[in-house]
Amino acid sequence: MIALLHRIPLTSPEPFPSPTTLDTSKVTPGIGGAVTFTLLAIALVFLLISMNRHIKKVNFDEESTQQ
Repeated sequence: MIALLHRIPLTSPEPFPSPTTLDTSKVTPGIGGAVTFTLLAIALVFLLISMNRHIKKVNFDEESTQQ
């Protein structure tokens, strides 16, 4: 494994990251980002509903904890 690491050149012929003509102000996440964000938001809502139901089931007796 170490022999393979020694074969990797440490210098590259072009600067890293390589310059591009891509206008970064016009880059958007696209449909994939929108779908991912929507699914995460829906999952969060379901988790909050589930947590609320589980918390309502907790039977906390305040008198037994005070000493």
